[in-house]
Amino acid sequence: MWRLIFLACFLPLAAVAQTDDDTKARPISKPRFQVVDGNTVRFGSQVVRLFAIDAPGREQTCDDGQWHPGPLAKKALEEFIAGRPVNCKQVDVDTRNNRPVAQCFVGDDDLQAMMVSAGWAWSSGRYRDRYAPEEREAAIRKAGVHGHRCVPPSEWRTQQRERSGQ
Repeated sequence: MWRLIFLACFLPLAAVAQTDDDTKARPISKPRFQVVDGNTVRFGSQVVRLFAIDAPGREQTCDDGQWHPGPLAKKALEEFIAGRPVNCKQVDVDTRNNRPVAQCFVGDDDLQAMMVSAGWAWSSGRYRDRYAPEEREAAIRKAGVHGHRCVPPSEWRTQQRERSGQ
């Protein structure tokens, strides 16, 4: 059973460990936080998929291959976090990739809602209704991917498999 994830990152640690000669202090290591892509984060070695959204991956293209939204989606998530502590609560398990699916926040800000509202992710999966209003509003504003000829990542992946004959 996956455990609930409540991690806060980028909090300064004042504690130090002493070396053998007591003249040098080393900071105690902490879990490294990383944005993997527009819908995935990593706390140390634990990869966590964001709940109910799907953002374009690194390889996805739009506008007939002329626009690459994946790196922009990743950058948007990094900017929404902006070095603040991230707190996630596991709500499901991604059985295909064997990793937790969690709803993540920075303070009171729902990261999933922010990504969909800004047009950098689509609402997705069996909980897609949770962020459908944000997606509709982003599409009306032509924000992010909605301002380009883009398809949701799941459709894009299917198209790629069909093109390669798999």
